Amino acid sequence: MPRVYAGARFIDDPGGGRLDRGSWGGYFGGMYVVIPAYKGGRRLERCLAALKAQTAPYQLYVHDNDVNNIGFTAAVNQGLRRAVKTDEEFALVLNQDVYLPPDGIERLTAFMRAHPRCAIAGVKQVDDKDPDLIHHAGCAPDFPVGLHVRGRKSRGECAVSLPMPWVNGAAMAARMEAVVDFGIMDQNMFLICSDRDWCYTARQRGWEVWYCAECEVIHEGGVTSGVPIPELQPVFIRDATYWRDKWIGTKLHEKLKSWKVDLNGGGGGGRQ
Repeated sequence: MPRVYAGARFIDDPGGGRLDRGSWGGYFGGMYVVIPAYKGGRRLERCLAALKAQTAPYQLYVHDNDVNNIGFTAAVNQGLRRAVKTDEEFALVLNQDVYLPPDGIERLTAFMRAHPRCAIAGVKQVDDKDPDLIHHAGCAPDFPVGLHVRGRKSRGECAVSLPMPWVNGAAMAARMEAVVDFGIMDQNMFLICSDRDWCYTARQRGWEVWYCAECEVIHEGGVTSGVPIPELQPVFIRDATYWRDKWIGTKLHEKLKSWKVDLNGGGGGGRQ
């Protein structure tokens, strides 16, 4: 049986596949928030508390991987399937250890509406213990390790929104109209690389991917950051290998790997 928690419903639900285009009505409202939860504890509580303080309305779906561990990618897809059946214009994929400011959804919605060809936008992520440290302002390169654009707020770095090859999935907004066009995440990747894969797929269909400097969140760090967890290493290797075999050598990858990105947050972003 599903159980209700802090206003979010946890559902045991198998996944996979693409969205049903016929279920999309074409009229959209605001934001549908999707949280793939796993051993969330106080972090999930803090994330949900930040959502409750939002100045803009939203709908919320939380998949509880403690009950049914289908992984990050499949859990996100469960939420995206529900989002497409609502009247929401955008979906926000949000890690349980990411905390929005009160106007976060409002700012991100405004950004997406101001950039109508942006399918996916990744927000500015700052460190929980050192809020001056920006540890995500877009991403590049992509293999063997995805690197984040980083910087310092006190130095005025990462202050401008820019198109990017791809963005990190800890806090990323997706335009549902675009998702209906290019599909949900590839569940051949269980935990990592599905965010960059999704960005590449969006670009392959002619959509844009952006770093959004206007929306800043706190990212505390979870199971895919910090000290390596030995039991997860085979999963990381399998996911990264799948991504490599799918994209390395393609025309799109050849184009994007030469993208000029200043990894030190100096403002370089390249061109679409």
